Amino acid sequence: MRSRSAQPWLSLTEAPRAGLDFASLLAVAPFLNFCLRGDGHPIVVMPGFLADDDSTWLLRQFLTRMGYVAHPWGQDRNLGATAMGGYEPLVNEVLRLHRHHAKKVTLIGWSLGGVHALAVAHRAEYAIRSVITLGSPLRPPREDGSDLSSIGRALQTAAGTINAKPIATPNNWRNVALKLSEKLPISSIYSKTDGVVPWPRSQLEAGPKRENIQVVSSHIGLGFNPTVYYALADRLAQPEETFSPFKPKGLARAWFPV
Repeated sequence: MRSRSAQPWLSLTEAPRAGLDFASLLAVAPFLNFCLRGDGHPIVVMPGFLADDDSTWLLRQFLTRMGYVAHPWGQDRNLGATAMGGYEPLVNEVLRLHRHHAKKVTLIGWSLGGVHALAVAHRAEYAIRSVITLGSPLRPPREDGSDLSSIGRALQTAAGTINAKPIATPNNWRNVALKLSEKLPISSIYSKTDGVVPWPRSQLEAGPKRENIQVVSSHIGLGFNPTVYYALADRLAQPEETFSPFKPKGLARAWFPV
């Protein structure tokens, strides 16, 4: 039986649904000005597989307007960890920002960028304030690939070719968030209409500072979806060393699935 998370129509309609995500952002942009403001701490935004910093420009502009110091990841196109020579360059950049700003760094990763964010946090946890992933494959696919979308299957094949080995294996990817201290807040923002990464693979294991936040979005549109921006502003505004589960307030409650 085909997994409901791999319905073909989700993959086939990714592009037009991403257009609707962008249109909805334009429609409600004035209301996002009422989101909680930031404290100026640095944020590094990591793009998805095959994408580069241009894909996260709009998201970084929003974060800057909210009062944060948003940085691109600066590693050109995301072709996987092996293609960029391992995580050392990213870890060094995060540590540099930590020293420069004298503040801990939040990592935001879109799709495969979220996997990179968790890997970097594991190597430099003392410098990390929180990690937020957007539609990231945090669990390996089933061995028979039945829970992969058609786009996801193509991307995983490409990723395996580029990296000379599969990205997703039980040994190097399984429950990657569990490698991090439970003191570090991690939020996974996911959509049940994601046409690239089936939503069950974006679910974090339960933990004191672990949460899964559901939005309605395409995978491509996660970087410019107003509900994602609202959730990010709420999570980022939490004081350092504190954590409370995400609860949309007022009219924003209507934006999020119950």
